Amino acid sequence: MQGLSIGITFVACVAIIFQIIFILVKDPRDQVMRYFAYYCFTAFGILSTMFLTYAYPDYFDLTLLNKITQFATLMTFSALFIISFVFPKREKKFPFWITVLVLLPPLVLGIIVVSTDFTITRAYFKNGEFIRDFNKQIPGYTIYLLMAFLYLLSAAGNFIRRYITTKVTIYRLQMRYLFVGSSFAIIGAAVFSIIMPRFFNYSGLYVIGPSITVFFTMFSLFYSIIVYNLMDVTTVIHKTFMYIVISMVISIPIFGIVWAHDSNIWIFGELPYYLVAVAIVVLFILISLYIQPVIDRMFKRRQYAFGSIVDNFIMANEAVRDLPDIVKRTVDILHESLSLRHAFFILLNDQTRKYELYYYKGNQPRFQIPPIETNASIIRWFVRNQEILQLSRVYIDEKSFAEIQADISEFFNANGVQVILPIYHTRRLVGLLCLGIKETLAGYHSDEINKLKYFSAKCNDFISSALNYQKAMKEQLVARTIEASTSILKNALPRFLPNTSSIRFGAYILPKYREGSDYFDFIRPGDQGIGIITTDISGVGVSSALYAVLLRSAVQASVDQAPSTSSMILNLNRVLYNYSNGQAGQITAFYLYYDIKSRRLMYTNAGYPPLEVFRSQRNNFDSLDTEGPPLGLSPEASFGIARTDLGHGDIGILYSKTLTGSRNQKGDEFGLTRLRNIVMEFRTRGASEIAVKIKNFFETFMGVFSPASDVVVIVFKIV
Repeated sequence: MQGLSIGITFVACVAIIFQIIFILVKDPRDQVMRYFAYYCFTAFGILSTMFLTYAYPDYFDLTLLNKITQFATLMTFSALFIISFVFPKREKKFPFWITVLVLLPPLVLGIIVVSTDFTITRAYFKNGEFIRDFNKQIPGYTIYLLMAFLYLLSAAGNFIRRYITTKVTIYRLQMRYLFVGSSFAIIGAAVFSIIMPRFFNYSGLYVIGPSITVFFTMFSLFYSIIVYNLMDVTTVIHKTFMYIVISMVISIPIFGIVWAHDSNIWIFGELPYYLVAVAIVVLFILISLYIQPVIDRMFKRRQYAFGSIVDNFIMANEAVRDLPDIVKRTVDILHESLSLRHAFFILLNDQTRKYELYYYKGNQPRFQIPPIETNASIIRWFVRNQEILQLSRVYIDEKSFAEIQADISEFFNANGVQVILPIYHTRRLVGLLCLGIKETLAGYHSDEINKLKYFSAKCNDFISSALNYQKAMKEQLVARTIEASTSILKNALPRFLPNTSSIRFGAYILPKYREGSDYFDFIRPGDQGIGIITTDISGVGVSSALYAVLLRSAVQASVDQAPSTSSMILNLNRVLYNYSNGQAGQITAFYLYYDIKSRRLMYTNAGYPPLEVFRSQRNNFDSLDTEGPPLGLSPEASFGIARTDLGHGDIGILYSKTLTGSRNQKGDEFGLTRLRNIVMEFRTRGASEIAVKIKNFFETFMGVFSPASDVVVIVFKIV
């Protein structure tokens, strides 16, 4: 028993020293690291004095060593109480003055224990058994025991309190593991080294109990605090055991040859040294080439199986070009091969400019994720960092996630995600492949992560190719419909702008495709005024082109009603409804009539953005609107009419909603404020020049992004 006590305490001391050095090298500035290093140091005090007691009983004062052990025990349990406040990591640092107050009572009692006979009067070995004579005059050892247990129970209670109040899933998992790995072990050590010797006079487990406890506690705390990733504990154990087996398979035969040579067994005793050395080298090479790979495959059979599945998947899907199909296959294979609770794919919707759930595989039939904005923290991180992301890194890498840790961890935890693989297309983040927790709660092995990196690159190629194919097919369809509608549209837009001596115009259209489907026009019923109609027609192709021509014909047929803007819009609404039977889709329009002599403007709006008018005298804007519904939906729809007077230098801007609603690659919206600022900056210029400036600013703002539909801008200025 004494030999076992010496051996196990020595190994425990070495393990603690390693952990102290590792902690201080890894991050000595972190508060959790510093307190954990202090905890390890006090535990080293317990085991080092026990080791010296059993290894060198004749060289040291055993009574003093045992008193130091008691002192170190008090400080260890109080250090555990402090750790219960700082672990898991807090947003604010734990106040140092509270630490001092907590450590002061055990420090004072420990000094008393070491400097007096408060707990024991003598410690010695008798017949190989370690004996301690307790002070029978005062209950000093009982007081020492009560204080130690008070700190131990306080630490356990505080851990439970923080476990209940902590909402972050990964922290709860770490604390749960900490309870299992250390709480029972520490209580066992206290029973073996404090209670049993004091009340049952049994010291057989006096050293073994604390030593085993150190292994449980040190490694559980070490793993939870240093690694910050509970789930990889199986990987650590798995790899450690695998390397032990490989080392034994290689080393045992080699030691066997050396032992056989030294013991003169069979022909080995007669071999010269150089042949023994050659035999050892040959044996090492043979084992490394033929035996080690077999052992490696046996231990990594699941990783090899996953790698084989990935390779087969890549070869089988290189020719797939259908986006829904390749996404489904990708999510399904990862869900099945990794035994995941769920996996899903989030894709960028070009229409809404949001990342939305595209495909889900798992055990939650009604699984939903709110659309993610393009400027969300998790999207911005993947835009900057084109690499896969594990949840554990969010908590470890404080430099990269300092300001956005809460947002990103919330996404991971709320949706049960452990790993995210980003998907890029034409240098844009277009999707996130999200992998959930495994059914077994095991972690993602490092070999699996490495294989996922390779899989991510290939998957990125597949999905990007599918998007290219989808875009090409859409463009072919659009090209065919536009080619058919070009002849229809070529006469729908005005060939020139009707500038007069009192009002000047500027206009442009940025089509989504080669030809736009939106329509605007000018009518001149006489010299007294000018009518302006602009429309926003949803869709593209022949159908939209026909609507544009239909509107133009209806406007030209209603020239005599030009001064009555509401009558003009009512005519357009009736024509569209009769043509489409109320199924025209979303067609909006704004019609205004300007009386040249009176400089009065009449206008009616049918679902179009309001007319923006810059008042030169007030140096400010008015938004003019009659709030009518879109055209062609109901024959009973009513449309109001409004009037306003314009003055010298006033500027009007009619624009389609795509102009202000368009977002660039950063997710920023062009917006009404930016449009007004451009007009304000160039208010002294002519209408055509202002229109050109708006166009240039818009194209620069959008960059490589294109608007979702046609952009129409009409600018007029009173001169």
